[in-house]
Amino acid sequence: MPKETLIIENITVTLERKNIKNMYLRILPPNGDVKVNAPLFLSDEEIINFVKSKKEWILKKQRYIHENDIKTPLKYVNGETHYLWGKEYTLQLIKNDTINHVLIDETKSIIYLPIPQKTTIEKRKNLLDEFYRTEMKKAIPQVLDKCTKIVGKTPSEVKVRKMKNWGNCRYQDKRITLNLNLAKKDPICLEYVMIHELCHLIEFNHSKKFKILMDKYCPNWKEIKKRLNE
Repeated sequence: MPKETLIIENITVTLERKNIKNMYLRILPPNGDVKVNAPLFLSDEEIINFVKSKKEWILKKQRYIHENDIKTPLKYVNGETHYLWGKEYTLQLIKNDTINHVLIDETKSIIYLPIPQKTTIEKRKNLLDEFYRTEMKKAIPQVLDKCTKIVGKTPSEVKVRKMKNWGNCRYQDKRITLNLNLAKKDPICLEYVMIHELCHLIEFNHSKKFKILMDKYCPNWKEIKKRLNE
């Protein structure tokens, strides 16, 4: 059945009737759109009353999405926007079992992602993550050389992995770990995070002394940090 649009107490609802047993309500990022899937046998009145009963919850979820700038989850499909070193690219899937590496067309701003004939969102995500990991490993030696000369400290090792933070430093063994998603950001962000972690080899916490070090070795670090977290 075609989708319907309802206005229920100033809330715009997209309704889709399906051959299901229960009714489902979802609030979708990035705009907080309200979607309802309802069984074929339910009346309009029952659906309207259900949405009314959830009004406070709906408004709370919409506020949370807007205040926290929640994004639509990536699906890794054709035409989706992805980033590499701060530049915007369009994703194009290639069904190819022989090519196993990502291709970049700088002229057309396209990321070509070769995939097997049958693949899942998780598999496509992992393939692109491995590409970002490779990009990071290629970029790190030059950035590390530059930043160690600035700070005067050298880590025992620099690793790359997926993580919640942009980077961390193990003071005990002087090992630095960087988030592979830094490959999506402007290259200056990688330099900032590298300097940040190298400064932890001098001052482990985020004390006043640490901020003095950052001001010394990366004077515009606050501006870069803001750009990194956008």
